[in-house]
Amino acid sequence: MLDAPALQDDYYLNLIDWSSQNLLAVGLSSSVYLWNANNSKVNKLCDLGISDSTTSVAWSMKGPLFSLGTNSGDVQIWDVVKMKKTRTLTGHTNRVGAISWNSTLLSTGSRDKTILHRDLRVNSPFISKLVGHKQ
Repeated sequence: MLDAPALQDDYYLNLIDWSSQNLLAVGLSSSVYLWNANNSKVNKLCDLGISDSTTSVAWSMKGPLFSLGTNSGDVQIWDVVKMKKTRTLTGHTNRVGAISWNSTLLSTGSRDKTILHRDLRVNSPFISKLVGHKQ
């Protein structure tokens, strides 16, 4: 049984994701916790502080990369082996509720009514922007 106090009950947030390395990421308020299903150990990956909160989490398909979307519109990339943030991606002006990986490509959907496609191999906030979705 996994205890997840303060897990927000919001249909538009994606606060739980399971990795191919058998790690479960859970976004609880301003923090992200990692639960290892192999040994049941829990580690706190990060805390965004009082001014922000976690609104989405997603693992890359391969490797130790992990992404989290925030209420402020930023997307953070983490190396979970090193337990270190490697990058912060900007571009959204409102909460990021959806994240999807495809190799080095990362797509993020926001309440600001945009979807940003990002290529992590380049040093650019995004490579493509889709505008017009309703929610």
